[in-house]
Amino acid sequence: MKSKKFKPYVRRANGKEMSSSWVIAYRLAFYRMLKKPFYVMVQHGFPNLAMAVGKTKRDVQRSPLPVAVKRKSFRRWANAVQRRAMGKGGK
Repeated sequence: MKSKKFKPYVRRANGKEMSSSWVIAYRLAFYRMLKKPFYVMVQHGFPNLAMAVGKTKRDVQRSPLPVAVKRKSFRRWANAVQRRAMGKGGK
């Protein structure tokens, strides 16, 4: 797949992130109040819409359920999300 659009990735927060979920918005506010670096999961094409928030990069990568229960690696999970978003199916 040439395009990275919709593919989730984890990066250090820059302070501009928002979320449509009140739970994630609450976590963003909490980590901002700590005034320490934290990480967010966002999608290519939507750089400021956070999907997950955590103290470390590894915490955020382990947040999706299939990754947490060790059914998929983060990379395989991210590729599957991208395929579904692009309308190409996938498990």
